[in-house]
Amino acid sequence: MPVAWDSHPHTVVHLKRFKRSEARSHAMLAIFLLWISVWPAFAGPSGEWRYCYAGSEQSRRFYVSQPFPSSGSPDAVERQWVAWLSRQVVRYETTGCPRGTDRAAVAASIASAARYNAGLGRSTVELDWQFVP
Repeated sequence: MPVAWDSHPHTVVHLKRFKRSEARSHAMLAIFLLWISVWPAFAGPSGEWRYCYAGSEQSRRFYVSQPFPSSGSPDAVERQWVAWLSRQVVRYETTGCPRGTDRAAVAASIASAARYNAGLGRSTVELDWQFVP
């Protein structure tokens, strides 16, 4: 007498195991998705680094700050930089505070910008400015 495939004792055991492992897989997936969604909150600050620059075509100078770790908002950093430049009576036409993943990346960016500006006939001037968070 033929036995239905789903009523065979070994098949029933395997189906129960499969359903348990499927439930475990779903639970593990849910835990994983929860983990990756909350990880950024516990990971702390991203190791963001910046430097600030100001370019002056009139004086033929390219002003740069030293690289610094930055946890502040980009707007706050640039506001501090511009305010400091004004107090130092540095004239400029362009300014910005680019970011990088680490100090070495920012240093490479400064070197590249200095080479570019040298090609335009501007001398690079390092300024002693520190961002205050």
